[in-house]
Amino acid sequence: MLRAMLGTLVPLARRFETGDPTDGDRLREAAMALYETFAAHLLHEESTLEPALRAQGKDGERLAGRLAHEHREQRELLTYLTSRLQSNPRPTLLVAREVRNFAEYLESDMAYEESTLLSAAAHPGKP
Repeated sequence: MLRAMLGTLVPLARRFETGDPTDGDRLREAAMALYETFAAHLLHEESTLEPALRAQGKDGERLAGRLAHEHREQRELLTYLTSRLQSNPRPTLLVAREVRNFAEYLESDMAYEESTLLSAAAHPGKP
C-alpha cells in the first residue's frame, strides 16, 4: 500500500514543484494519507518485526535496536512534516519538496528493510 501511495505522491509533488498549483490540495491530502499509513506501518513493524529480530540472538538484537532508533527518528520527522501540512492549507514549494524528499527517503528505507531486516527475521542465524 505504501508503494502505491508513493507512486501517486511523488509525481504530484514534482508537478507542483514545476509550477502546477492545481495539484496543491491533492498533494496535501495524499501526503497526509501517506503519513497516517506510515505511522500505522511503524506500529505493525514494532509488533512483528522487532520481536522476530530479537529472537535471532545478538545480531538480531542489534538490528532490532537499530530499527527502534530509526522508528523514533521517523516519528519525529512525521510529527514535523504533519505539522507543516496542517499549518499550511495550501502547500508551498518548500513543503512540496519536503513531501517529495520524505517519499524518496521512504522508498530507499523500505528497500533497505526488505534486503536486510526482513531477510534476517526470516532466516534464523543469518542476520
